[in-house]
Amino acid sequence: MSGAAKDTTGAKILVVEDSSVFREMQGLLLRQAGFAASLFENPQAALLEAAKTKFDLVVIDYELPEMNGEQFMHALRAIQPAIHVVFVSGSLTLELAVKLSQQNVAGIFHKPANPKQLLEKINETLSRAARDTAVRTGSNSPLPGARKAPAALPATEPSAGQLAYEPHYVLGGSDNFRDFTHRLWKVRDFRAVLLLQGEAGSPFELFARELASISVFRDGPVMVSSAANFEPRKLLEVLAPSLLSHDAGTLIVTGVEDLTAEQQKTLENLTTGRDVFLPFARRFRLVLAATGRLAERVEEGTFGETLYYKISSLALTVPTLRQMRADLKVNALHILAQHQATVDACTPTALAPDAVAWIESQDWPGNYAELARLLLLAAPHAHGKALDAAALDTALEEYLAAPPPRASRPPIARVEPAPVAAVAVAAPAPAVAARATVASVSVAPAVAAPAPAAPRPTAPVATSRVVTSCSLFRPASNAYNFGKRLTESIAVAENAPSEAVA
Repeated sequence: MSGAAKDTTGAKILVVEDSSVFREMQGLLLRQAGFAASLFENPQAALLEAAKTKFDLVVIDYELPEMNGEQFMHALRAIQPAIHVVFVSGSLTLELAVKLSQQNVAGIFHKPANPKQLLEKINETLSRAARDTAVRTGSNSPLPGARKAPAALPATEPSAGQLAYEPHYVLGGSDNFRDFTHRLWKVRDFRAVLLLQGEAGSPFELFARELASISVFRDGPVMVSSAANFEPRKLLEVLAPSLLSHDAGTLIVTGVEDLTAEQQKTLENLTTGRDVFLPFARRFRLVLAATGRLAERVEEGTFGETLYYKISSLALTVPTLRQMRADLKVNALHILAQHQATVDACTPTALAPDAVAWIESQDWPGNYAELARLLLLAAPHAHGKALDAAALDTALEEYLAAPPPRASRPPIARVEPAPVAAVAVAAPAPAVAARATVASVSVAPAVAAPAPAAPRPTAPVATSRVVTSCSLFRPASNAYNFGKRLTESIAVAENAPSEAVA
């Protein structure tokens, strides 16, 4: 059985493993690391694929059906002599390991292999091969996907009259926005669980990504899970990048107010690093997002009071768009620019004066998500490169005719804007305007436009290092058996009751 290789810019890696659990886990980890992984249970099928596709490296189990790993290696090298070989097996003796090491094998690991060590060996092998190729061809190009140095961050808090950081995802320059950037800055390096609270439609995920990008967690992966996917098996897949990273990352969980009783138990285990999450303990900083309905559920008794106090001990309230009215224009332009760059090149990227007045006169009870939805609904009705009030009026009619499915997100109330001449439109701060077309925008599925959703933004890459989260998140001792814990977690997840509901 095979898995088609992903179309990525990374190296192509062949995995031959007869255990479905280890095969799928290796494929998941390799793909999360940016490699194109092709998975095979049967060595003969893998050889047939190797005759058609050139691979850079192969990961082989020694015990295989029809032939052992050493025999497979020789058969594969007859087809692709330059392929690099790594063995991962639970049946390797010392004598066999010595024998294989004498046959130009890049790495030998006992199963279960430590995922980080396995990935480091693969990267080291491919990097060395790339350097050798560069020497022969005279190329100085870096290896694709090479790790870039992170940026240095200010050691002291900026003055109260300035933004605490340069925003990338949600833009602004108003007093309320500026104050919130300072609150984010103060908690940027905390390892405790952070709860972001606010009205429905607030840009929780975008602010959480901003927080990750300005913290010691900036070098680690940003991982996202919604309440709909908050169950152990899917969380293991979401958390996989944290195993591959040298630095702890950030896990963002949205829709906490919708968690069921079973999901609340999963959250409890996640925050304490128990059960299936033991291998991931201290590998990520947890940021939760919830609307005011969470407190209501606690009052009703449908959300655990003890759990609530645990996750809300460190909490920030995200300002509404009504509180950042001066920032509406720059965020509207940002949303349109990102939609044009990532989804539809015909999207208008300018706002007519009457459109600005229209937008600034609304109350936006659905906040950022509602603004994004309405703008993307209006984009097809624009005439020329600027979105006008007529297009927004048409979009509002469509919006009111088919409101978003979530009852907690009220429809926009129609408000007639003041005459254009009487409306003063504040110009965005220069630094904000300069970033208006840089980062991607993320729109929740409930408010997505008919066009395919734009890719989620990735944390901006930094350029130099002062301190990393690697030093803050180490295993408790050298006796910690990472591979054993991962195997146990996979086994528990495989046998979890939720697995049968599908």
